[in-house]
Amino acid sequence: MAKKKPVAKKATTKKPTAKKAPAKKPATKAKPKATAKKATPAKNAIAIRRPDPNLPPSVATINGITNDILYLMTAIDNYAANLRALDRMRHNGVGLKRLGFIEAAFRLSTKFPQYFPHWLNTEKFQNDLDLFNAVRSLVEVCRSLEEKAWNINIEASDMVYTDALEYYSQVQDAARRRVDSAESIYTELHDFFRHGSRSTEEPTEKQIKRDVNALLHGRKDGEVVIKNIKPKTTGGTHEVIDETFKDSASFKETEEGSIKE
Repeated sequence: MAKKKPVAKKATTKKPTAKKAPAKKPATKAKPKATAKKATPAKNAIAIRRPDPNLPPSVATINGITNDILYLMTAIDNYAANLRALDRMRHNGVGLKRLGFIEAAFRLSTKFPQYFPHWLNTEKFQNDLDLFNAVRSLVEVCRSLEEKAWNINIEASDMVYTDALEYYSQVQDAARRRVDSAESIYTELHDFFRHGSRSTEEPTEKQIKRDVNALLHGRKDGEVVIKNIKPKTTGGTHEVIDETFKDSASFKETEEGSIKE
């Protein structure tokens, strides 16, 4: 019998299984590059038009220093003599010349104490000299403090006066443009810049002499005319005309009177 040839089985092709895509990592957002932030001015920030390199301290600091000084004043108030002007004149002040005399007297007294009066000795002299030097140092420190405080006062006054001028300038500009309510504000502030009107009163003798001296020395332009008519049987006249050419202003004086003989 013929052997059957084995039939080759058809290879079954397996369907390729779809490979699972690897889980994607969540995309991380790219960090934005750090860009320099532009400094935005604060809402309440005000540009200083004329900054001072030595700006005064804050109001709280000044008030604290003032309170400390007041406390120190109360501390030495019990020791103050409360001298009046006449009392100060009765006491001896000490300047450089007298200070040299005091130091020389003390130096000699330590070597020759036998010349002390019965109520004075080297120990009391030393204590009085130490007290004087201590109080003198206190006065010098207070003067230095006053000078520094005055410097700060000058800076503060300049700043606040500049503020007032800036406000006045804006009001003046608004008044020229006929903005409502600006004219009344300008009128009130403008009064502080008006010079006093020239007096129409008759010049005094002192003023006349001053004008004459100014004309003689060439400090002014003008003329002074003095007329005097002695009284006769009728009334006499004494007239002084003092004219100095300053801003077209003139001063005149005329006195008339009658004297019965």
